Amino acid sequence: MLNPIKSNSTVTIVDSIMGSGKTSWAIQLMNETPEVQKFIYVTPYLSEIERIKLSVTNREFVTPDSKQGKGKKYEHFKRLIGEGKDILTTHSLFSYADEELLELLEWNNYILIMDEVFQVIEQIPLKQDDLKILVNSQVVTVQEEGKIDWVDEKMNSTRYDDIKKMAKCGSLYLINNAAFIWLFPAEIFKSFEKIYILTYLFEGQIQRYYYDFYNIQYEYRAVINEEGRYGLVDYWKYKEDRSKFKLLINICDNEKLNSIGEKETSLSKSWFSQKYNAPKVKQLKNNLYNYFQHITKAKSEEIMWMTFKDYKEKLKGKGYSKVEKEDKPGCYTSFNLRATNLYRHKTVLAFCLNRYMNPIESHFFKQHNIVVNEDLLALSDLLQWIYRSAIRDGKPIQIYIPSKRMRNLLKQWLNNEI
Repeated sequence: MLNPIKSNSTVTIVDSIMGSGKTSWAIQLMNETPEVQKFIYVTPYLSEIERIKLSVTNREFVTPDSKQGKGKKYEHFKRLIGEGKDILTTHSLFSYADEELLELLEWNNYILIMDEVFQVIEQIPLKQDDLKILVNSQVVTVQEEGKIDWVDEKMNSTRYDDIKKMAKCGSLYLINNAAFIWLFPAEIFKSFEKIYILTYLFEGQIQRYYYDFYNIQYEYRAVINEEGRYGLVDYWKYKEDRSKFKLLINICDNEKLNSIGEKETSLSKSWFSQKYNAPKVKQLKNNLYNYFQHITKAKSEEIMWMTFKDYKEKLKGKGYSKVEKEDKPGCYTSFNLRATNLYRHKTVLAFCLNRYMNPIESHFFKQHNIVVNEDLLALSDLLQWIYRSAIRDGKPIQIYIPSKRMRNLLKQWLNNEI
């Protein structure tokens, strides 16, 4: 039985511009809260865990360790919750949340602080033939809204065990008879004393649409710093001071380099996948090389660029091919880079994709009458990625954004038009 106080609690979205002090506010909150109140702090990267450990001095945080969990970090994570410890963990480990974790949280008064949104929806990689087998053989049934129920209890220890587990948790949906999507178990978000999500432009992010689907209530707040102390105030995005970003960001306006991204869908994932665009992909590689080697004359250690993971090999070239290894930054990064300081020395950037929501995920929300703002989603990822660079230390950067749509979104944001 769910604790009624917890299940009615509101999620607070601490939605403030990059560099406004969201993490500093969270550290202050944890330092000033009596030790009897326990926290779970979730961050995208292991490197950030050590920073929080050093900054929060009134409690001893513990990080899940596979050696303490019989080879599994998640087992240790659950044990730590059962013991009522203050816990620091990563998005990837938190995503394993299941019914057992839900029960443990119900009996412990935890506050959850989540540094940045995380992946709450995912398309399941399943071949069409396998999907048809499951649906047509009545191993599962499909409810009217597409929710999948697992009905064949005799079917155990098969290659569909992960599908069975998701269906049993009530978090699996069939979309257009073509794909399964998984949703993070929503009850987890109803099992904390209080929840804070530290992010920016939550209005356009996938986790916002997920909350709307599950009718999870959330409120917006912003961070201020007055006389060295951080506090939360009513949210109003148009009070943001974006002028410093406008002064620091030099957007490449070279017509020849930018001509490749004139169309609305240029550099989208489907654009890259079309065979007839292969010459354009090759041209984009040449543009990148020209931008880094001739226009900016950038050194390898100054360069930070990205594209879709599947097309990285087609774009990388001499002087900008280095990738991150063992927390040592290279030139290439993932497009959804968030909450890391590893790239804060990078001054010459290239954002080589046009961000749209996965069509299957987009269709799921649309069929449930949830309106998706594709432009805000794209802008949010672009801004978060840019802020990993030297701009976070107030240093100027140069950036090549070949997609006209993405470039215009950034310009509109800098001019307070979005």
